[in-house]
Amino acid sequence: MTVKADRILKNAKVYSVTLDGKEIRADAVGIADGKIIFVGSDQDAEAYIGEQTIVTDCGGKSVLPGFGDAHMHFAWSAKKYAVADVSDVVDKKHDTPEDVIKKIQKVLKDYADAHKNYPVIQGIGWDRFWFLGGLQGMTRPFTRHDLDAVVPDRPVVMLSYCGHVMVLNTKAIEAAGLSADTPDPESGTIRREEDGYPDGYFQEPDLMNRVLARIPNYSFTEEQNKEAMLKCQEVFFKNGTTMGADLLGDAESYAYIKEMAESGALKVRMNGVLTIYNDDWQEVYAKENAEWGKYNVEDVFKVDTIKYFVDGTPAMIVPYTDEFCKESGIPAGYKGDFLWDYDNLMKSMETVRKDGHNIHVHAMGDYGAQASIDCMINAQKYNDGRDLRDAIAHCSFVTPEDMVRMGEHNIIGSVQPYWMIGCIEEAPEYIMMLGMDRAKRAFLGKSFMDAGVRCAFGSDFPVTPINPFQGMQVAMTRRDTPIDPLYEISKDMECYNPEDAIDLQQTIQAFTINTAYQWHLENVTGSIEVGKSADLILIDHDIEATPATQLYTIKVQETLLRGETVYKA
Repeated sequence: MTVKADRILKNAKVYSVTLDGKEIRADAVGIADGKIIFVGSDQDAEAYIGEQTIVTDCGGKSVLPGFGDAHMHFAWSAKKYAVADVSDVVDKKHDTPEDVIKKIQKVLKDYADAHKNYPVIQGIGWDRFWFLGGLQGMTRPFTRHDLDAVVPDRPVVMLSYCGHVMVLNTKAIEAAGLSADTPDPESGTIRREEDGYPDGYFQEPDLMNRVLARIPNYSFTEEQNKEAMLKCQEVFFKNGTTMGADLLGDAESYAYIKEMAESGALKVRMNGVLTIYNDDWQEVYAKENAEWGKYNVEDVFKVDTIKYFVDGTPAMIVPYTDEFCKESGIPAGYKGDFLWDYDNLMKSMETVRKDGHNIHVHAMGDYGAQASIDCMINAQKYNDGRDLRDAIAHCSFVTPEDMVRMGEHNIIGSVQPYWMIGCIEEAPEYIMMLGMDRAKRAFLGKSFMDAGVRCAFGSDFPVTPINPFQGMQVAMTRRDTPIDPLYEISKDMECYNPEDAIDLQQTIQAFTINTAYQWHLENVTGSIEVGKSADLILIDHDIEATPATQLYTIKVQETLLRGETVYKA
């Protein structure tokens, strides 16, 4: 006797891709008890319809697997939704750095005036390259004095959009107990004024975390954190994302996420990491490893990966340009910020691999990627038959030879399709830093896949938006979408490496089953196959009939997670 479905989606353009790249097409999907029980024709679906079955006519529009986000920052939601957000203040075509400072100051003052009871004022969203030639080719330092001008009486912390830089006002520097006598850190940068006093600019997460820990009342409340994460979850579902990976969480935020998972408030599948740094990795790792698994809640929340920041400013094999070094006041021959001692990185990865953990690396530059690949390949000697999955995030610059090594050793490229824009002149900072020839080889796509690299796509939210369709379009065209703020600047620019665009099948695979694979969930979700969780999205287009240049117009009509409707337009 055929099991009757709780729900049937019919008259649909069902499209999915398996782990081995096979395309699945069907007219209908049947769901029962949160799982997919049928994928096939409308005619065959009739056998699964009972008296209680809800039948949805999809009107010839696509049904897709729920998307994954292979690399984002869920625990940072509070820093996006509960602070002064300046990420959208720039008109890059017309603004100068001085214009942007004034806009930041206005947003900050308005926020501070509206939150007079907050002991610390926080903001996020500015870009260091706005002040390093990214606007009209002009440079202008962003310092404590710019923040003091509008909020002189309370500590102010302004995080950059990328999470690698922050600017503090004088009150925050004082609250952290820093002065001209504070020694330079082994990892990261404290930018200083002529007398040695910090000018407010601090770079790299390890240093930033140490400084922020010294500022009283910096943390958000539990209520603020949870409320912001639920807002982020709503954005996920509105954009068809049913699985994410938090790559910058901490013990406090993970405790909140665990509570939300246990209570049922957290519905999106979420994966987390333990981040370790060069200076104290042994102490931090030993403490956390002794309690490994303490955050895990079934397949809702899981922490099973060790995260490394191996570089900040991209660590390159060949030095930065003399022009950039001179403009930035750094010695010629600068190759970027490699944040680990190489031998220490090798030893650390050996240790975590012996304990059975996945490895996830932040590497922007080609040397950062190369060193990481060296250490990962060495660590894989200690797999002992375990199915462990290593990944390099961002992969902004990787040599062709190292792409091949990634493919040969099953090192996942956890990359951001939204960054795969081939119009490099819209990012003059990269041209200044590396020269045109190297800048043109940034953010490749098809080259990785041709080298055998399994790519898993993510947004790096809040760095770039959670909008998979926008990311798809960029990956498939290597051009900005019309809703991007830079579109009017870049629309007529030459597109470099247009042959590195990927197709729809590759894009869907990278956003769904490959992301599930990165986090050991490929047998649970990521494709529309019988037995898997009913994590599905209904959209307002037939995606296979939609031109690549129009993918950004797609809207999600409904998102299902475990068969439950979690969003409906």
